[in-house]
Amino acid sequence: MTIHVRAADSAEEWQQALAVLYRVYVGEGYTTAERAAPSQRREVLEPEGTFLVAINESGSVIGATLFLLEDSVMKQLARPGEREFRMLAVDPAARGSGAGAVLVQACIDRAKEEGASGLVLWTQPTMLAAHRLYERLGFMRTPERDEDDPRGFKRLVYLRSFG
Repeated sequence: MTIHVRAADSAEEWQQALAVLYRVYVGEGYTTAERAAPSQRREVLEPEGTFLVAINESGSVIGATLFLLEDSVMKQLARPGEREFRMLAVDPAARGSGAGAVLVQACIDRAKEEGASGLVLWTQPTMLAAHRLYERLGFMRTPERDEDDPRGFKRLVYLRSFG
């Protein structure tokens, strides 16, 4: 399967990508619909970074993530010189296709192109497949940066250094 990654640029791509986020984060129990509703919207995400989408051979969005701007109000972890991405999601029907890896690699490439010292993210403890993906792509756990989430779990922090 050939997968292309690009910034979402049409209303249809945004709609498909937001539906993937909802299916993954709400549908799989990582957050509630009430919690997702205010933040999983184009008008909220678009000013905060580049919404990258993974597109399959038939032109459908099968994954998405948000590569944050350096000064994004959604930034939670990035220290000076680091970049951050959030909300990686791959449609359940497309898992194993490599979509997650190409999305994360696109974030790595962008961070490097911008001269960042590293790329950081947080994940939930139950997202084991994501942990394996991050480690395979060179991210290291940085438990000293873990945080407690108000929903009752610890946010696990991963960092890919470029030094």
